[in-house]
Amino acid sequence: MPVKRAHLKPHAADIKRNPHVHELYKLVYRLPENLSWLLAPPEIPKRPASKKKKQKDEIVAGNSFGVILEWEGVVVDDDDPDLEPRVWYVLSLEEGKSFPPDALLKKIEGMRTDQAIAEVLCWSEDPAEIQRLATHKEVIYQKLQGGYYQLRPHVLDFLNTLVGFDIPIAIAAPRSRKSLEEGIKTVGLQGYFDAIVALEDFCLGKPDGEMFEVAAEQLGLEPDACVVFGNSNLTTESAHNAGMRCVAVAGRHPAYELQSANHVVRWLDQLSIVDLQRLANGEVIGRRGRESDMDMEIVIEE
Repeated sequence: MPVKRAHLKPHAADIKRNPHVHELYKLVYRLPENLSWLLAPPEIPKRPASKKKKQKDEIVAGNSFGVILEWEGVVVDDDDPDLEPRVWYVLSLEEGKSFPPDALLKKIEGMRTDQAIAEVLCWSEDPAEIQRLATHKEVIYQKLQGGYYQLRPHVLDFLNTLVGFDIPIAIAAPRSRKSLEEGIKTVGLQGYFDAIVALEDFCLGKPDGEMFEVAAEQLGLEPDACVVFGNSNLTTESAHNAGMRCVAVAGRHPAYELQSANHVVRWLDQLSIVDLQRLANGEVIGRRGRESDMDMEIVIEE
C-alpha cells in the first residue's frame, strides 16, 4: 500500500498553536526507530584476503594519484533528499528556532553545522551554544537516519580494484568521526581507507576545499594528484577550489545537472584505472558506458 509523505514546514512557534503539528512532529521524529525492525541489515561484504593494503609510504611511492570519496551518495545510498531538511526541522522545533527557508537550506548544504548555525542561520554567537546546537543536530540526524546504510552498486568492485593497484583511498564527510567510523563498520569497509577525514579534521565546509585538502595531506599527496568523487555541484566546486579534479556520481541529481564536474558517471566502476590516471593528469576523457567497467590494465611510463 503506497504511503504519501506530507511536506510541512511550519514555524517553530506553530507547534504551540496547532496540536496536530505536534503529533506530526512526533511521528516524523520517531518513524525511523519504529520501522527499524523492517530494515534487515545488509550483507556485510568480505574483503579478499589476498588484497591487503601496503603501508602508506609504499602506496604513495608506487602511484602518482589518489582517490577521495565522499560518503553519502557515493559509497552508500543517499536516496532521501528530505532527510537533512527534516533534521533541521526537528532541531528548530526542539530549540524554539525559526525553521530555515529553502534558500537558506540550500545555502548551508554541505557546510559544517557549527558554521551554518553561526554564519548563515545566526542562531547564536556564543561558541559553547553553537557547539551544543551542532551536537544536538548530529544526535537528531543519527536518530532519523536510523543507522542504516547500504552500499551503492559496484562500490565494492571499485574499491577492490583500487586496492589491487595500491591506489591510496580517502573517505571524507562533514560527519563526526564516531558516526562515520560506525557507518564504515556497518557496511564492512574497515581497512579499505588510508585516510578518514571527519568533521573534527577541518574548519571550513563547502564550498571551501579544506576537507579535501586535509584528505590529500593525510594521503601524502599533492592536491592536483587527487581525484574527488562526489554527488553534487557543490562538491565539484569544493574540489576545484582545492585544486583537484572531480568525478560527479549521478544519483539524487541527474547527470545533466552535474556538467561542472570533470566527468560524470552513474556507477563508480565505469572508470578504469587508466581513466583515473588521465583525469589526475588533467586530461579530458570521453563518455564511457558500462562496457568499460574497471579495465584491469595500466601503463606506467618511466
